[in-house]
Amino acid sequence: MHVSPSSLLAASLLLAPLASSGAPKVTTASGQAPADLNTAVAAFRLEIGLGGPGNTTNGPFFNGLRNINWDGAPDTAAAPNAMPADFFNNNVRRGAVFTSPGGSVQVSADSDNPAGAAVRFAHLDPSYSTRFKAFTEQRLFAAVGSTVIDTQFFVPGSPATPATVNGFGVVFTDVDLANVSTIECFDAQNVSLGKFAAPIADNGLSFVGVFFQDGERVARVRVTHGTTPLAAGVVDTATVDVVATDDFMFGEPLPLTTNATLINVSTRARVGTGEDVAIAGFVVGGTQPKLVLVRAGGPALAPFGVVGTLANPQLTLQTAGGELVATNDNWGNRPELAQAATRTGAYPFAAGSNDAAALVVLNPGAYSLLVSGVNGGTGIALLEVYEVK
Repeated sequence: MHVSPSSLLAASLLLAPLASSGAPKVTTASGQAPADLNTAVAAFRLEIGLGGPGNTTNGPFFNGLRNINWDGAPDTAAAPNAMPADFFNNNVRRGAVFTSPGGSVQVSADSDNPAGAAVRFAHLDPSYSTRFKAFTEQRLFAAVGSTVIDTQFFVPGSPATPATVNGFGVVFTDVDLANVSTIECFDAQNVSLGKFAAPIADNGLSFVGVFFQDGERVARVRVTHGTTPLAAGVVDTATVDVVATDDFMFGEPLPLTTNATLINVSTRARVGTGEDVAIAGFVVGGTQPKLVLVRAGGPALAPFGVVGTLANPQLTLQTAGGELVATNDNWGNRPELAQAATRTGAYPFAAGSNDAAALVVLNPGAYSLLVSGVNGGTGIALLEVYEVK
């Protein structure tokens, strides 16, 4: 048996360069009805979710997204009551905490709440029930005493573990003035990654979403809705724009890594059959889960002059106890795999190649990466393990 042990332990080394930053992809839409936004919102969710589903249970997952439509809040956490800042971190598994400087945050009442509060923030001013519309019935969300909502991310199910996301989007309602209702994204060092404005839709719905397709990660988002806080007697004028929000959506929150880490281990091996398959052992250190890219390159080695490469590698990732974690034959041009390779500085696999890859979230512990040849094939392969920042 060919064994190549390695490790993914904390160290003061960075063995692969990070990809350079580029322009994020911004999606906007507006209209009088939810149907006017549906196509754009669905496309954006597909992008930030890397083709994965809407996740609702403890994470993290290697793909998918988190969506908040506010209907998960009970009457006790909705108008006329303030919503606890950590409700969608501790009570509902979305991994987001909402605060507002100088005020509180509030979810609007539904139609049968026991307090008898009017819907769509009409308990603050009656005109809001007709000015504001819901994208997904029936609750809305807004700051009270302010127009600013700060969103910070945590690993869903691990509410004390800071996290970052790959993109963020918001549906606004009744945007009348340009460049007023915005989202501004910040990285883990609190450096702005840009401010993005929702389009105008008087008495309608507006959407703006930003996807950081080149790998930048968002630790905080500042949402500004309108010019003036919601309050009794505060209505739209030529210079006053009163706005609320509906759905918030963001990529799966992944744990924030603050320490320098060994992020790449590679070993070239001759792959045989039976007991002579290639095995690379590694250990995920620390106390938090890590996003890890594992690859088995065979055909990808040919351009580098390697002779006798494995024509069709298959990888299997398992725990030290032998529990299967992931398996892959052909990497299949999957966008999340290509993005992870770019982010870590890994050389690209050709589209349609027989090289193998998998993207997984691993808890601390020992793992084995096994590489064999499909249908008993033999040859030289490159076994790779990357931590994806």
